[in-house]
Amino acid sequence: MIFEKKIKGKDRTLCEPQTELKILQKRILSRILCHIQFPHYLHGGVKAADPRDFLSNAAAHSKAEAVIALDIRSFFPSVQESLVQKSLMHLCRFPMSVASMLSKLVTLNDQLPQGSPTSSAISNIVMFEKEYKLASTLEAQGFVYTRLIDDITISSTKLISPTRVTKIINQVSKMVTSYGFQLHPDKTSVKSRSNPKELILVTGLWLNRGAPKILREKRSSISKEVIELYKRALAEGRYSQNYHEDYNSISGKVALLCRLNHSRAERLRKLLTDVVPLHDDRTVAKISLVVDRFCRKRVDTDGLGYIKKFYRIQSQIGIVKRTHPAVAKKLQGQINKVRPTQTLKGIYA
Repeated sequence: MIFEKKIKGKDRTLCEPQTELKILQKRILSRILCHIQFPHYLHGGVKAADPRDFLSNAAAHSKAEAVIALDIRSFFPSVQESLVQKSLMHLCRFPMSVASMLSKLVTLNDQLPQGSPTSSAISNIVMFEKEYKLASTLEAQGFVYTRLIDDITISSTKLISPTRVTKIINQVSKMVTSYGFQLHPDKTSVKSRSNPKELILVTGLWLNRGAPKILREKRSSISKEVIELYKRALAEGRYSQNYHEDYNSISGKVALLCRLNHSRAERLRKLLTDVVPLHDDRTVAKISLVVDRFCRKRVDTDGLGYIKKFYRIQSQIGIVKRTHPAVAKKLQGQINKVRPTQTLKGIYA
């Protein structure tokens, strides 16, 4: 399924694979791509004990005095099936027939689809050979090189001369162009800590004071959202579907503040803990009916749809427990009798 979604103020074309294809893609991810030992400079789409995402990407540059930020234009749509096939043959040593079949399964209309389980990991291998050489060369010269999908960042603990900046940008441009990509000219920036009027931003996080931080305006916005939600809970209650959705969204933002050890994070988390979503008596009765019907159905208990529904219901029972512990205990006992023998992880493994 192809659909449009606004992400960070921009309309993005996303793809949701059909169930059978999604299972295949997740198995490709778990059985092949997750076993690749990606270089330390790659972040995003990497399975690791410590998260390698936008935060770890920014943290790699925390000591930077100067930062060069580059962006690959329309990266996912520019990744062609033939490039994926070539990368799998080179990196995984697959024969052409295997690499060809896998590349067809993870691409759509000769592009790497956004929203596919495998796309982020695939994006890490398509420039492997030349990117590794460039990153190694820059690191030997004292620079830090990282890439988060389509965002490339190079930093130095010393100021970088204009001539050197131009040379580095040309080196990166030559590397990405050799794979059929282009740098986005409007998203190229060079920032220095010595200029306090210019914020050093790496994948959306602020580095002027060392450790990655969320911009002050965004921190204030999150605090405001929490306080407004708290007041709303006291005035209107915590039962509506909209309240549940808004709570989950805001809770995720506070979780980011916690990861970044912001001073206000603990206080905001405490406020949210005091106003967790609840179910009213009518909703609890509906959930009880849903559990009864679910337990009476004779279906494939190892099917993907059944497993997803089981865990959705179990999540709702967890909310019921906050106000109706006896009812929740009864419902949990019922649903335990029809618990699937497989997990989602098991299906995708």
